[in-house]
Amino acid sequence: MIGIDTNILLRWLIDDSIWPDDNPGQTDAVSNLLNDDNQRFFVNSMVLHETLWILTKPFKQPKRVIIDILDRLLASSNVELQNREAVQAAMRSFSALKSGVHDRLIAEINTHSGCRTTFTFDKEAARTPGFELLKSKR
Repeated sequence: MIGIDTNILLRWLIDDSIWPDDNPGQTDAVSNLLNDDNQRFFVNSMVLHETLWILTKPFKQPKRVIIDILDRLLASSNVELQNREAVQAAMRSFSALKSGVHDRLIAEINTHSGCRTTFTFDKEAARTPGFELLKSKR
């Protein structure tokens, strides 16, 4: 198995409509690598979270694009996602709720790791399953 970094994953997942191809040589190298069905590739939770942050913040991609990308990763036969079940649950809850994909991923990873809740100061996240607002005393 081969681990891949965020910059590799992004070049594989997105096209010119999202990110202009500033280095076709790198894009070709990524395509050749990841389209090899004889290899397995590992995407850890940190890489996935960073990828989703880039897609939603600087690239401002809509919910449907994020869901399509998560679905593509989950359907890839040669990609292994760390916390796969949590990623699947995050995609489902992100589809159904008005919360950020990052919050859903955090909550689902924590839930699948045995946490009964995740405390936050983020009021929007606290209104979604898996989170509780931590109240300050001042």
